[in-house]
Amino acid sequence: MRLRWIGVIVVSLVLLTSAACVGAVVALGITQADVPTGDHVAVIEIHGPIMSSDPGGLFAANIASAERIVEQLDQIRDDSSVKAVVLDINTPGGGVVASEQIYEAVLRVQDEGTPVIAYFGDTAASGGYFISASADQIVANPATITGSIGVISQIPNMEELFDKIGVELQTIQTGEFKDMMQPSRPLTEAEREIIGSILDESYERFVEIIVDGRDLSETEVRELADGRIYSGRQAAENGLVDVLGDERDAISLAGELSGLGDDPDVRDYTPSPDFWDVFVGFTSGEINLPFSAPFGIDIDPREMHLEINYGSR
Repeated sequence: MRLRWIGVIVVSLVLLTSAACVGAVVALGITQADVPTGDHVAVIEIHGPIMSSDPGGLFAANIASAERIVEQLDQIRDDSSVKAVVLDINTPGGGVVASEQIYEAVLRVQDEGTPVIAYFGDTAASGGYFISASADQIVANPATITGSIGVISQIPNMEELFDKIGVELQTIQTGEFKDMMQPSRPLTEAEREIIGSILDESYERFVEIIVDGRDLSETEVRELADGRIYSGRQAAENGLVDVLGDERDAISLAGELSGLGDDPDVRDYTPSPDFWDVFVGFTSGEINLPFSAPFGIDIDPREMHLEINYGSR
C-alpha cells in the first residue's frame, strides 16, 4: 500500500512538471509573438538593490544587476528600431560602482540621440536617483519615495560581543591601516578620516551628476542632498522630478519625445524566466527578500551606500 502511494505521488509530480513546462513554453511563445518588430519604446526594469552582478539562482529575481542592465542598454544603443527608453525604477539604491556603470550606460544611449525617460515606482532612492539624473524627463508617482541623496558606510563594532563570548582576533599585518574596518574594535580617528575622504568623493560625484542632469544650481542641489527622502510630489516641487504620473504616462511621454505618438509600441526587455524559474514558480517580483541596508558582509566604502536604509517589511 505504501509503495502504491509513493508511485501515485511520483506520477503526479511528473504530470504537474510536464504541464508546467508546456504552459511555460506556450506563455513564452505568446510573449515572443507579441514583441514589436518595428519602431518601439524599450522598457528596462531596474528593480531591487543595485548590485554589480546578481548572485544567480533564486536570489537573482529581486536584484538590479548592473551587468545585465548595462548589457541591455548597450544592445538598445545599437538597435535602430528603439526610438526611446523608459527606465522602470523601483529600487532603494545600491553600490556606487554599480550605479555609476548604469549611469554611464544611460549616457551612451542618450549620446546616440535616443531620449530616456525615468519612471519612479514605489521607491527610487539614492542610487535609484543617481542613475536617473541624466534622464530627459523623470516621471514619478506622487507617493513615490525618492531622494536619499548622500553616501553612507556602516561598519559594525562587535568588540563587546567578542569580549562576552571570548573571541579574540589575532592580526598580523604589514601596514598600519591594513586591518581597518575589522569588526573586533572601533575605528581610529585616522581610519575615520580615510573612509570619510572616500565617501566625500562619492558624494561630490553625486552632486555633480545631479547638477549636470537637472536644471538646478550646485547650491540648490546641496540644499536638497542632505540624505533626506522626498515624496514624488515634494521632489517635483523641488525640481528633482519633472512630471507626476504613472508608467503609462512615462511611456506616452517617451513616445511623444521620439516621434512615435502618445501610444507607441512597447517592448519590455525584462529577461524571460528560465526553466528553474518556471518549475519552482519564482519569477521577478515574487521573491521579497527582507534585506536591511547596507548589504553584504565584505565592507567596501565604495559599495556600501547609495541606498536608503529600510528594514524588513
